[in-house]
Amino acid sequence: MAIVLGFRRLMLLVAVVAIQHLPRSARAGDPDILTDFVLPQGADPTEINLTFTASKATAPEFPALIGQSVSFAALVYGPGTVNPPYIHPRASELLVVVQGPLLVGLVDAGRNGTVHTAALEAGDAFVFPKGMVHWQLNNGSGVARAFSAFGSASPGTVSLPAALFETGIDDAVLEKSFRTDEATVEELKHDLQPAPAPEPAPPSSSSAAIGGGGGRALAAALVCVVGAAFSLVL
Repeated sequence: MAIVLGFRRLMLLVAVVAIQHLPRSARAGDPDILTDFVLPQGADPTEINLTFTASKATAPEFPALIGQSVSFAALVYGPGTVNPPYIHPRASELLVVVQGPLLVGLVDAGRNGTVHTAALEAGDAFVFPKGMVHWQLNNGSGVARAFSAFGSASPGTVSLPAALFETGIDDAVLEKSFRTDEATVEELKHDLQPAPAPEPAPPSSSSAAIGGGGGRALAAALVCVVGAAFSLVL
């Protein structure tokens, strides 16, 4: 019996020593998560901003909803970002905050344009009636998240800044409507234009070593994976 126990202790000692001398890549287990995301090599941190994103499940994205009078959206707000004033012409919106804070507001056109606002935290809900102008602002220092449910498979979204300054309305109409000058209107139109996509970097010697089209395909796949990761984090 003593011989058996001694043999077991010896085998355990051998196993411990072997594990300690294994390469780090061969050891099982994930490292502790010490950061929310890792920047791509060579990326400028000042060029990576947390923005507002909306992932929708409405009729165009999910045709099975057609005729079901329901749809859904997942909303992510970077610190200091806003979902600018907009309306849903075909549905009311029920917004539930899962990570706050989030400042929300709406304009009650039926009461001489009265503005109603509320400071929401995780677990709070707010209803935006159909056709009313409303918005959300993350006035906190961290990321805010919310989910929205709609009473239509196709609620529609009309962004007021985009509808006014990106649809080709004559400058004279905008100047008179906002009692401003042409230069201000043009500046607003310019500021609302999406930022141009960065030009692709020339292939490096390391990527060329991968070989021809396969190297380019792998690089493209890596870019897609990094982009998806940032979308999930932001």
